[in-house]
Amino acid sequence: MPWLTVLGIPAGVYVMSVTALMFLVNGKPQNSLLLSGVGFLTIGIYIFHRSTVVAVEPMQQRHRIALQHTTLLRWISCCLLMGAVVIFALHQPIAPLLVFGSLGGVCVYGRKTFIKPLRTYSYLKSIAVGVAITSFAWALNDFSNSILTVVAFVLMCSADAMVCDLLDREYDVATGCRTLAMQLGDYWTWIISTAVYCVASIGILFALVHSRVGFYIFVVYIASLTCRKFDSRYVVDLRLILVLLLAWGQWLFWTGQLH
Repeated sequence: MPWLTVLGIPAGVYVMSVTALMFLVNGKPQNSLLLSGVGFLTIGIYIFHRSTVVAVEPMQQRHRIALQHTTLLRWISCCLLMGAVVIFALHQPIAPLLVFGSLGGVCVYGRKTFIKPLRTYSYLKSIAVGVAITSFAWALNDFSNSILTVVAFVLMCSADAMVCDLLDREYDVATGCRTLAMQLGDYWTWIISTAVYCVASIGILFALVHSRVGFYIFVVYIASLTCRKFDSRYVVDLRLILVLLLAWGQWLFWTGQLH
């Protein structure tokens, strides 16, 4: 299981799901080639970020693996990012800029540049992740999603990032990173995450945007709360796949493609 996280596979599934769901909200068919490029880019970026892990005492197993295989991980990351460039170029000539923009973004997020790393700002860390993922998916959707849809996904992705930080509190303290999850604790982190999901999925996507995707997101989120005692990172990264299957099945049915 640690290798899955080191290789960024759950994270890749998560961003692919967000992208696909934003397509579905607009009633657009899925582009399998484009989604594979999303997976390549996300996993490549994640591995690139993970390959610069800091060696401190409270490391998790995924951090130890990353330290032991830094060179291998960087080669894998390079190959995946080049694959993403090719796929995005086939989709749209200007799209490869997303790859280079993502590389720049993860450097600003995780490394000291002209400012401190964004991950060290407790009130920016989660929202920076939410904005980055949603903006990326919005760009691939040709910026055709409404502002309300974008706001809803930013809120949900930010809430997910905050929940994922729960497992990293000891490591974050050792590396000088103070997160909201660290300040709020388990109880209030889950309470706030649930409130944000209610507003974003039911309040915005379902009630204002009139998309059943919001209803499915809400139902799956509530069901996933029963699994919060497990590794919350896997719960967060993989639950949108179930949402996607439910929403996609409904879309296929209503468009007459599912008999």
